[in-house]
Amino acid sequence: MRSTCFISALVAVAAAAPAPSPQLMDLAAIDAAPDPVFVSAPLDVVSDIPLTKRDGATLTKRDGTCAPQPAGSGPVPSPDTAEAFKADPGLQAIANNAPTPDGYSSAFTNLDGSLSASKYMGLHTLKSFDTLGCASLCDQADGCEAINMYIERDPSVDANTSDCPDPPSTTNYKCTLWGAPISAEQATNKGQYRVEFHIVITGSNGYNKASPPDQIDGFTGPQELGGAINAPLDDGKNTYMGYKYYPFSQTQGYDPATCATACKAQTAYNSRHPAADGTYATCSFFNAYVLSQNAVPQGLYCSMYTRSWAPSYATNYGQYRGSDRYTVSRSYSYTLA
Repeated sequence: MRSTCFISALVAVAAAAPAPSPQLMDLAAIDAAPDPVFVSAPLDVVSDIPLTKRDGATLTKRDGTCAPQPAGSGPVPSPDTAEAFKADPGLQAIANNAPTPDGYSSAFTNLDGSLSASKYMGLHTLKSFDTLGCASLCDQADGCEAINMYIERDPSVDANTSDCPDPPSTTNYKCTLWGAPISAEQATNKGQYRVEFHIVITGSNGYNKASPPDQIDGFTGPQELGGAINAPLDDGKNTYMGYKYYPFSQTQGYDPATCATACKAQTAYNSRHPAADGTYATCSFFNAYVLSQNAVPQGLYCSMYTRSWAPSYATNYGQYRGSDRYTVSRSYSYTLA
């Protein structure tokens, strides 16, 4: 519902008065928008393909059966305790020495939590701490923007209250895929208990895609930008048409095609509501970027213009509001073909 209100507000601004220049982020409206949805990958599973309905889902508590679980490929520290696992220098060295995949940038290294982030796309258990293999899975998944590779202490059997409350552990190498950028501040999933068995995490590495997003039919681009566009007046005319903001969730990741749809929809609306002389503004250029608050990605911000602007005008690198810092990343522009 909030998203619909934004389109209406955008139309009203475009029709009533020139938009401000430079084009500052509308932080008041961002605060009023729905919060981004963060989810965590499940623990103690070998693989997982998420459902769109995961937003707000609840888990039903159950007792285990003591059935053997798939054996992990990693070493089990001695003593076999959660504390020893988290402190094991060998496991931490595996994470610290892992290569950054080509086409990715490192978001964090060797943390003790997995991600609670947006647009969770699935979990895979690997035979080794294979950051390159994890990245390959992301590259094969449409819309994947980031990966989390980590080491998890799991029970060797399905823990049961009466017969096997705290079984020996097994060590798994986990790879999760995400459809929105990630940050160290989101590595907050520290584990949980299965009866008396403590599932914990170590060696958690995160990587964001550094390669450009996909091309979009009907537009040229993407053109990489250093920040968000701050367009000046063009012969006294304001070319800025407004913006659309999409909070990240299980159904909304980083996808500039969403901005292209908004751009075309704005032109269609304007054509149905022309000025008195029959003219109307056409969205010919848009800037898609990730808006983050205090280093945590919040959503996709789409700024729209009647003409294209060169990368030299991408000079808005972020804003402060009180103690909160809002920043720009993954900023690209597209021009109507």
